Amino acid sequence: MPDNPVAPRPPGPGPPADGDGATAPMETRSQPDTPVCSPPSHPPAVEDDFQFLLCEGCRQESPNLKLLTCLHTLCLGCLSENKPVGQCPVCCTAIPQANGIPDMDNLLFTNLQARLRVYKQITSPGGPNCSRCRGEAALVWCCECEEFFCAKCFEDHQWWHKKKSHRVKKVEELRAESAHQFLEDTRKSCNLFCTSSSHPDQSRVCSIYCQQCEKALCCSCALLDNQHSQFSDICSETQRRQEELSSMERELRRRRSGFEATYASLQGEAARLEEAQRETRELIRQRVEQLVRLIRQEEEELLGLVEARQEQGRRELARELRHVEGVLRRMEAGERLVEKMSLYATEQEVMDMQPFIKGSLQELQRLKLPEAMDRGQPGDLSECRARLQVLVERVTGHPDTESQPVPVVEVALENNLQDDQVWPKNQSTLPTSPANLKDVHVDKARPVPSWHKRMFHCKERGSQISPKILKLECDDMPGPSDPNSNQRDFRREPGTSMPGRNCSSSTDDAEITSIVIGSSDDSEEDTVAFSEAKDSKKPSSPTWSRSGTSPHNSTGPTSPLDDRLEPGALVFFSLKVDPRTQNIMEMAAVNGDHSFRTLIQTPESVLALLPEGVPLEVGVQYLLWHLSLLPGPILIIWNFWGLELPALFKALAATGRKVDFCHVVCGYMDMLSLVKDRVPQAPSYRLNNLLKRYLQQRLGEGALAKAKALQNLWGALALPVSLDMEMMLSHRNAQSYTLLWPFVQEKLLTKRAAKVLAQRNLVLRDLEEE
Repeated sequence: MPDNPVAPRPPGPGPPADGDGATAPMETRSQPDTPVCSPPSHPPAVEDDFQFLLCEGCRQESPNLKLLTCLHTLCLGCLSENKPVGQCPVCCTAIPQANGIPDMDNLLFTNLQARLRVYKQITSPGGPNCSRCRGEAALVWCCECEEFFCAKCFEDHQWWHKKKSHRVKKVEELRAESAHQFLEDTRKSCNLFCTSSSHPDQSRVCSIYCQQCEKALCCSCALLDNQHSQFSDICSETQRRQEELSSMERELRRRRSGFEATYASLQGEAARLEEAQRETRELIRQRVEQLVRLIRQEEEELLGLVEARQEQGRRELARELRHVEGVLRRMEAGERLVEKMSLYATEQEVMDMQPFIKGSLQELQRLKLPEAMDRGQPGDLSECRARLQVLVERVTGHPDTESQPVPVVEVALENNLQDDQVWPKNQSTLPTSPANLKDVHVDKARPVPSWHKRMFHCKERGSQISPKILKLECDDMPGPSDPNSNQRDFRREPGTSMPGRNCSSSTDDAEITSIVIGSSDDSEEDTVAFSEAKDSKKPSSPTWSRSGTSPHNSTGPTSPLDDRLEPGALVFFSLKVDPRTQNIMEMAAVNGDHSFRTLIQTPESVLALLPEGVPLEVGVQYLLWHLSLLPGPILIIWNFWGLELPALFKALAATGRKVDFCHVVCGYMDMLSLVKDRVPQAPSYRLNNLLKRYLQQRLGEGALAKAKALQNLWGALALPVSLDMEMMLSHRNAQSYTLLWPFVQEKLLTKRAAKVLAQRNLVLRDLEEE
């Protein structure tokens, strides 16, 4: 700084001295008192050229523009109203700041807006006023002070800054320039001031850049502060940074072509998808309209056929009515004539007319009454119904249930089934979606004597398939030769939907494909297993009956074990019983990979708006259906002295399925007795403790989890895979256990004595004899 004292300023207003009071020669020496020129002939800068200065959200000018990390510029208003908070509303890039307001100001756009406002003042029709006196029109513009001056104020400005080279330009010259030229001139005149705290009251121009601190410094700070090193010229650093940004911009421009190509490809793909969707919709509309026209045409033909048949029937009925009416009139005339002859005819008249009248009456007597069953029915609409059924089958893909002549069981299954692949024998369980047991219903129809053998073809398509309707149909087959058999087919009873099987062993080489509705836990997928019955080497299950008589005319219900049939599959059976009401809440059965589970409605759930499960009768029916598909099933129950066995026979008696159940089940086995014989020194025979000891797992919730645990424990303890006849109990033995259980509870009998009585059927025989 120079040490010369500041020269006295002339009277009049003027800007304060900035320290040294020096000024430099003006860029132009023209006199400032030149009269103001008229506005230029060319138009001002086009507003569209500077639309990039606006906020990219609201498209308005704002003094508070923020620069985001995605390099979009938004004002504070848009950022505060942005939803969702923390994302750029233009490209959805995350904003690192928690409040959603970035810290970086867009100084470039803010300064450009300020300089454009100055240019608008210059090009305005009245021109700018002096920034000092505010009264006179401005003649010059100081690029360093960024102020307008009139002639008098300009003289004061020049006196105060006579040692500085402030560039000034006439307003007329600036008005003749374009906005781009004005911004270019003002950009060159901008200076960078030092921000050091050592001279806060003095604005010193920075000309040195410290590469260590990465800051711009003035000469004084660079010389006096020894902490700075590796200096460079501020212009060189500015040029280096500009070149660095230009290089990055060229690299981005090169990479942008790849993104643009990808964007164009995605746009083309979206357009192709839209076109494909449009074409598919149009095709669907056309095909549906075509189908509707065909269906309407078929409707017209069927209606015409109905009308023709009805017209034919009306004509034939009218002809027959006229014939009968004529006969009635002849009879009436004969009765009247005979009556009048008996009243008024003479002997001569009787002798002459009697032979003729007698012949006519004999002819009337020979006429027979027209029988409705023997007459042809011209109005029969069976052909119309048949064509309608064929039309429904073609449209819906499955037979019309309203016109089926045989019972049909419909099970709504979300299953992946098609009619292309035939499953082989011993097919394992297939994962499917859960089957809603409420959707099962039976169409009433005329009874048929037996089930027709049918092979179901299926094909697995995928895991997410829309629900289908799977139908089990039974066709007419010749019935048994003995019409006086005391066994009744279960399909003669209303509300039944379970397939029957002949109890005799005469069904040789019968292979019946059946469908098992299998349900698993909530965490597992329900299963629909397709299994084929064994050949004649395995005994076939008896026909289920709701009558109270057995096939062998015994005093009580019998099982295949009573008839010394060969046992078959081991079925691990479990019930979830309410200890308070003794009602069954859940039934489950497991045989290898095949599983069955159904929930039973309780009185509390029935009162709910959306009751869970099915009625007890339907649940027992499903259980019978599942067991009937297994060859000679043997029920493995954990403990005969528990709640499950009494609850099972109570449910069978309540639903009238006891005889059916004993015809299906080959025998019963107490698993706890086998475990005690296998592991005589076990510290505890509780099922949960045994699972922890031998399988290192806990007993899950629900009947299905318990049934699977029994199967796993059976394998872990290496219990016998096939059971002898002596090891199993028949239906009578198992029912004897339930009859003796109250005596054991009252301590009138020990479990050992009750077991002996139950195995010998003593109690059951005495009760039956009584």
